[in-house]
Amino acid sequence: MSDPSPDEALARWRAALADAGFLAPLDVETVRIGDAHGRVLADAVRAVRPSPPLRVAAMDGIAVRAADTPGLIAGADFAMVDTGAPIPDGFDAVVMREHVRIDGAGAQVDEGVQPGRHVRPAGEDIPADEPLLDAGRVLGPFDVALLAAAGVADVAVRRRVRVGIIPTGDEVRAAGEPLEPHHVVDSNGPMLVGQVATDGGVAHLHHRVPDDPDALGAEVMRAVLANDVVLLVAGSSKGRRDHASAVLEELGAVAVDGVAVRPAHPVILAVVGETPVVGVPGYPVSAAVTYELFVRSILGDLAGGLPVRQGLVVRVAEEVGGKPDATCIVAVRLDAVPGDHPLAHPQARRAGALRALAGADAYVIVPPGGGIAAGGLAEAVRLP
Repeated sequence: MSDPSPDEALARWRAALADAGFLAPLDVETVRIGDAHGRVLADAVRAVRPSPPLRVAAMDGIAVRAADTPGLIAGADFAMVDTGAPIPDGFDAVVMREHVRIDGAGAQVDEGVQPGRHVRPAGEDIPADEPLLDAGRVLGPFDVALLAAAGVADVAVRRRVRVGIIPTGDEVRAAGEPLEPHHVVDSNGPMLVGQVATDGGVAHLHHRVPDDPDALGAEVMRAVLANDVVLLVAGSSKGRRDHASAVLEELGAVAVDGVAVRPAHPVILAVVGETPVVGVPGYPVSAAVTYELFVRSILGDLAGGLPVRQGLVVRVAEEVGGKPDATCIVAVRLDAVPGDHPLAHPQARRAGALRALAGADAYVIVPPGGGIAAGGLAEAVRLP
């Protein structure tokens, strides 16, 4: 049986999760507006009060009656105002400070102004009870400012997704540990923690688990009980020390064991109890692609929404080979070209080419087939 395409694999996994009772999105919690950046709105939000809440000055100067300009205005017939200050009753315009001369006789205004000049009416920016943001929006810094200006002090958001990340392998060591020549430093764990954090989740990096199925099964169960998603890093291939598939089949159900995609082919998509579990391939680029194609989709389901990665069409600078039976994901560096599509320079395609991934701006999707000729157009997705 041939491996499924990435889309087919994701559909199979979602079906298995649904059969197991997986529920998304997560429950709701209320947070102060100052803590809401990066969170996903659970409910639509309306303005609590207008902004500005009343007529205010748009410039430093004097509040006047427009009908009194131009000319000398007596002291009782104008009021000094600063930007953002309320306009006193009876006045309908503001003359900028640099356009007025004030002395003991009053304020000399040389040019006439129209009613409403340099006056912001109540609700100019945000009317009272105005719909502001819809449920599912990931709150950015400007969203938070908008809500605060509209009098919103607390918002209902989805709970942050908790992700457990389990590095595996006898040869793996954490950065900073004493190293022998045969040891491999765990770069996937910190990378996946960062990817999860970028998407608003909370990741917990477990201690390394050796190539022992019993120890692996016990750690997976600990992670499943404490997290919404579990990532089991390495051990997903078919080598004699690769136990992920057998362990996950024993603990739950494996929906997909291998996907027609390069890199990331040996990915495992499983469910233990009601928790999504992913067997992440050990090569760094494969691990990164696994997150982008599969993990991020489920995080989006749980979070109630994630920003869609920006898709674009690029022109490849050199030939990009393909596979007849698999989708290929190729990291590229982009150069802007006036009047044309961005020029995409393919980076090293080895599954362990972490330096190439670190210098990439996007990835190109090469459908199954012969590849893309130099100068050809391709679909790409920007990396965060």
